[in-house]
Parts: sequence; C-alpha cells; structure tokens
Amino acid sequence: MPWLLRTVENLNHWHAAGFIVLSFGIGQFLNKEWPFDNFIVYQLLFIPAVVLALSETKQFLLSVNKFREVTASHPNRADGEYANALLRSPWYSVALLVVGGLFVYSSIVLHYVGFDPTGLYGLVMIIIVMASSVLGQLCYVYHIFLLRRIANGRNFKYNFYLPARTNWVQILDSTGIRLSNAFFVLGFIYTTVYCLNIRGGYVKLAFHPLKLELSTPNNAVFMGSWFVLVLIVIIAFPFYAWLRSRYMDAIVRRLKDISIEEIELLIAESGVRRDRDLDSELKYYQLIKDIDGSATRPRARTNIIPAVATISSIAVQLIIISKSF
Repeated sequence: MPWLLRTVENLNHWHAAGFIVLSFGIGQFLNKEWPFDNFIVYQLLFIPAVVLALSETKQFLLSVNKFREVTASHPNRADGEYANALLRSPWYSVALLVVGGLFVYSSIVLHYVGFDPTGLYGLVMIIIVMASSVLGQLCYVYHIFLLRRIANGRNFKYNFYLPARTNWVQILDSTGIRLSNAFFVLGFIYTTVYCLNIRGGYVKLAFHPLKLELSTPNNAVFMGSWFVLVLIVIIAFPFYAWLRSRYMDAIVRRLKDISIEEIELLIAESGVRRDRDLDSELKYYQLIKDIDGSATRPRARTNIIPAVATISSIAVQLIIISKSF
C-alpha cells in the first residue's frame, strides 16, 4: 500500500483534468457504437466520485504529514507515527477485495453491465470507483482511530488557556470535517448509481398483504449488495461522523482538564488558601472558569452537508422503491 499512497500524494490538478477528459471522451465514443441507457448520467456521477475520493485521500495524507511535523518535538509525537503505521497496514487489500469484489461481482451477475465495449468500460470505472472509495473510507476510519488514541492520551503540548485553538487540534478538526463532508457526498452518489441500476420489475412491493417480491437474476447477491450499501452509507457514515465529533470534544475536554489540574496544583503549592489570600485565590478560580468555558471545538459552526446527503440518499432509495408499488 505505501506505493499507492505515494502515487495518490503525487496527484495534481493536471492528473484530475486528464482523467476527466480521457474517461469522459472514451466513454462517449464507445457509447455511440454500443449505447447504454442513462450513460451520460453514470459518467456525471462516477467521474466526479473518483476525483473527489482521491482528492480527499491526498488531503488526508498531507494533513497526516503536517500533523507529524507540528508534533515532532511534542510529548505526543508518537501519535503521528501511529497514524503513519495505520496507513501502512494491509487492511486496504482486504477491504478492497471484500467490498469492491462484492460490487463488481454484483454488477456482472445482476446484468448492470454487459460484455460489450461500453459495458467493459463501465466495469473498469466501477473498479476504479471502488479502489478510490475504499482507500478514502479507510483513511476516514484511520482518522477516527487517531482521534481515539489522542483522546485517551495524557502528555501534550498545547495552548494552555485556549485548548481548542491549538494548531494540531485545528489540523485534526479540519481534516475530519473535509473527510466527513466528502464521504457523505460520495455516499449519495453511490446510492444514486445503485438505484439507477435497478431494472424495472426487479423489485415489487405490494400492500394487503405487505409483501416484497424480487425478480432479479440473483436475489441473494442483490440483497447482499443492497445490505452492504445501506450499512456503509446510511449507517456507517453517520456513525463515523458522530464518533469524530465525540472524540474531538473529548480531546479538547482532556486538554482543558489538564490545564485546570495544573492550576489547582499551583493553588495548593502556592499556599494562597493557607495564607487566606482571597484576591489571589479568586484570580486563580477566574482563570479556571475562563479555561473551562472556552470554546469546546476549533470551529463553532453548523455543518449541514452530512444531514442533507444522508436524507438525500434515503430519499433516492424511497423513490426507487415507490416505483414498484
């Protein structure tokens, strides 16, 4: 995987532009000779998905390098090495084989793509989308692992009075927000593409009595792929976002508690209570109050992209299901 990460790190805008032009041009050329329904829609969804996934993966890698540089002389410098070790783990191959293999296999078995040149082009695009999205999602998971490790840490170099303003805390927060937004948007794209693939008559939902009938080439594969899609997009992505937010709050809270503990220790060692120096004691407690009441997050803003993308993904599925009533 290190070679793959180096390749992604070296990607730039010219590579993105070249991929967009080539993939779009080749696809349009093939589609003229071997037409495929809604082909232009698939291209307008898949091509940006690849660019977005690789772009955010690159940004994550750059953020990890920046985090390592900032904390290189800090007591928690091992956290940067931990992140680097995660990126070199073999889980990418396993995840790509399981998740990517399932969707490639289902696309063939369920006749979403044919074996004419346009269908083979679509299959290649599916493989590229899976390779980039699995890599990006693993980066998201690794980011959460890193936050959990830091939230349970003890020794830090940080902004004593305003912990949320600490530079490395802000790096972690901005990285997480970007990953979260990107993958909620990608989740919407994957859901839309998969729903577009469902052929008429594949799913029939009837009332009186309530009954779901499947008429696909392979019902087990259809249900399995649909279950994985719901699990990853509708359940996992919001759970990731919740974990990220929880761990960021925990990190800032931990830094505040360390500051407060040091001030309380200073009060005990200075003897202001013993000397009944009320003015000094009040100043210390005001400082504690200020630290405790300081910002709980690096960025105090409402992010609606995850909620909108999740609701949109659910809506797309409901629209497709409603057509089978």
